[in-house]
Amino acid sequence: MTIWSKFSAHLEIATCKLLCAVAVFALAGQLHAQEVTTIPVNGMKLESQLLQLPQTPVTQPSEKTSITAKITDDTVSEAASDVIGEGDQLLVTVFGQPDLTADVTIGESGVITLPLVGTVEVKGKTATEIASIFAKKLEQGQYIKNPRVSIKVIQQLSRTFSVLGEVLRPGRYPLLGQISILEALSLAGGVSQKAEKSLRILRREAGKPASELQEYASIKLELDASKLPPELAQKIQPNDVLFVPQQKNFYVYGEVRRPGIYPMEEDLNVMRVLSIGGGITDRGSARRIIIHRKTENGELREISAGITDRVMPGDVVFVKERIF
Repeated sequence: MTIWSKFSAHLEIATCKLLCAVAVFALAGQLHAQEVTTIPVNGMKLESQLLQLPQTPVTQPSEKTSITAKITDDTVSEAASDVIGEGDQLLVTVFGQPDLTADVTIGESGVITLPLVGTVEVKGKTATEIASIFAKKLEQGQYIKNPRVSIKVIQQLSRTFSVLGEVLRPGRYPLLGQISILEALSLAGGVSQKAEKSLRILRREAGKPASELQEYASIKLELDASKLPPELAQKIQPNDVLFVPQQKNFYVYGEVRRPGIYPMEEDLNVMRVLSIGGGITDRGSARRIIIHRKTENGELREISAGITDRVMPGDVVFVKERIF
């Protein structure tokens, strides 16, 4: 082999090695470029992705956090805006201080005793106002800094009303908000078949005990959906008593075609009674009618009556036979 041939062979081998090295270097460069696009430089891209994730809320409570405010709001009764009165039962709590919890009932004096601060006048105040007074006294006495006081009305007997008499569910009901007389009768199940078509409202005057009730108004119960009395829409007051009296009756006997017991009507007279009783029989006499009436002292009187005489509740109208 000549010298030139050996030189050409070495040159060809060197050229192949150079080309292989260039190819390997190019491939390594591409792989490095791909890694740079996926791996964040100095963690900047990773931090930006973490900032876009939803953050976990802080659960440590503090005096100004919404968690504390929510707890306070949930413990306040819906009746916190109502005036507290005699017989009401309150649950007083101080957030974070279970030893200061108190269960108190309002007495006739309107004064309650609370932990650390002693007596507090609550008559005529709402639950929110009482909570504010208690918190202020705790802070002024340097017992607690920034106290959070809540009051829950457990039982509010001072805001009740009663429905008595001829109703399906007589009893005492809580006065929640503004309730009309018609709504109160509905809560009591409505009137019974023996009910009189009238309603008496008994109400306590201001400054007098709850046991002293006086008649405030009397309303006719014309429960026709087409013409409800506007008086039934008026709002009742705390401690009102709605009384539906039993229907008053009269009696007709003797020589009438349909003797029996009948409900009273307005401006009822003997002529109307005879008509309700089916009229006088052939043996009866319109001139021999007697009314048996009970007086206030319980005595029974016998009154000779004409067809135009008035008939009172409880009267017994008796038609006698003709003499001849």
